Amino acid sequence: PPSMAEGVRATAELAVRAGFVHILFNEVPEEKAAAIDEFLKKLEPVPSPYLVDGRPSAAAARGRELFHSRAVACHHCHPAPHYTDLRMHNVGTRNSLDRVDQFFTPTLIEVWRTAPYLHDGRYLTIRELLNEGKHGLSGGRREALSDQQIDDLVEFVLSL
Repeated sequence: PPSMAEGVRATAELAVRAGFVHILFNEVPEEKAAAIDEFLKKLEPVPSPYLVDGRPSAAAARGRELFHSRAVACHHCHPAPHYTDLRMHNVGTRNSLDRVDQFFTPTLIEVWRTAPYLHDGRYLTIRELLNEGKHGLSGGRREALSDQQIDDLVEFVLSL
């Protein structure tokens, strides 16, 4: 908690209920909403299809080193084990329709199945997010990385 990119819902339970009202235009009886809450709490992450025999590939292992390196430092905002710091940050991605400058750091767990990326879905792939958006890699940090290093970083993130 809080939930949603802008932190507009205090809990996941409130976000589920708001989704029914504001997205599905439907009032759900509390008994059914509570059952949905319990179901969602029991879900476990699905292993990434980017794993090789249940383990990170060689490229993902190299990417993990970059992820935790001083030069790239993704782990500052996306620390293990949940790969989120549960904090809001201004990462320079506000668009003309946004009401705020800061957004909650999303988890990277199962990010392989959650495209498109960024709070407004402007990037279709993690590679685009890093290459075009330079997310987390501003100030010349993206240019300091080779294409192979970006590929390795992408492979690690997708393996989570």
